[in-house]
Amino acid sequence: MSKPGSVNRRDFLKTGAVAGGSLVISFYVPGFGRSLGAAEPSPTFTPNAFLRIAPDESVTVVINHSEMGQGVTTSLAMLVADEMDADWNRVRVEFSTVDAVYNHTVFGVMLTGGSTTTTSEWERFRKAGATARAMLVAT
Repeated sequence: MSKPGSVNRRDFLKTGAVAGGSLVISFYVPGFGRSLGAAEPSPTFTPNAFLRIAPDESVTVVINHSEMGQGVTTSLAMLVADEMDADWNRVRVEFSTVDAVYNHTVFGVMLTGGSTTTTSEWERFRKAGATARAMLVAT
C-alpha cells in the first residue's frame, strides 16, 4: 500500500498516457483543404522595412525605437502618413524586430536615448512614405 499523497509508477504512467493521448497538436499545410478556384487574398504591399499596406488600405508603420514618452510612435507615423497622404485613422504602429536595417542612423546600432529619435529618423521615415506613395501611384 502506498502512502497518502504519493503516486506509484504504474498509476503515474496510466495518467500520463491518458493526458498525453488527449493532447491535440495542430499544424498548417499550405494548400491542403483549399477548394479549387478559391480566390487568394491579395498580399500585403511591403515597399520597405518601415511600412506595410494591407489590402484593406490600412498602413502599418514599423518603428525602430522605443516609446519612452517622447512621442516617437506618433511623430514618425505622422511623417509617413503625411508623405503618403494616408488616412490617419487607418495608420497603425508596430515595433520592429532586431535587424541591422533598423539601426540608428547616427550611432549605427539599435538604441533609444538622448531624444535623438525624431531628429535622426525623420528623413528616413519621410522617404519611406514618399517612396511607397510613388510606387502606389506608378501601379
